[in-house]
Amino acid sequence: MKAATNKKKTPPRTAGAARTASPKTPRPVPPARAPRAAAKTNLKAAKSAAPRPVAPAPRPALVSPLNSKQLDTFRRLLVERKKVLAEAYNKNKTYGRLTEDEGTQDLADKASSAYTKEFLYSLCNTDREVLQKVDESLVRLDSGAFGLCEECSAEINRKRLEAVPWASHCITCQEKIEKGLL
Repeated sequence: MKAATNKKKTPPRTAGAARTASPKTPRPVPPARAPRAAAKTNLKAAKSAAPRPVAPAPRPALVSPLNSKQLDTFRRLLVERKKVLAEAYNKNKTYGRLTEDEGTQDLADKASSAYTKEFLYSLCNTDREVLQKVDESLVRLDSGAFGLCEECSAEINRKRLEAVPWASHCITCQEKIEKGLL
């Protein structure tokens, strides 16, 4: 036998039937909403009305501010510097490997050898970085952008180029780079 339940049976709701709110607790009225279909079309209209990003204007062809005689002089300086750096890099790398093979017996000798290896490594690393900058400068020289700042395309000071022919930034942009602003 089934046990009797004391639950009231409520008639099923129909789609058009309104809810009756109890008089004790008033229901908050939700804010008016647009129908979902209308919201989608409004979103599409907003997207189509929004201005599209404009492609950046192509940069004008970079032309070096230096004449051909000056460019040849800087090319010669860069090639000479590249040769010197490559020789120093290879010499330091070879000497660093030779210090590894030494049979050190004393703790002080081991410390000295480790210091020498670390020092040679830092020299090699610095030479390698400058060598990379020299190679990049030779590429810029061939492309016609030598003597122009990579960041702002301003002319790099001639005295700066004579001191550091592989300089790729003007003094202003280089200062910003060193301060971490670029």
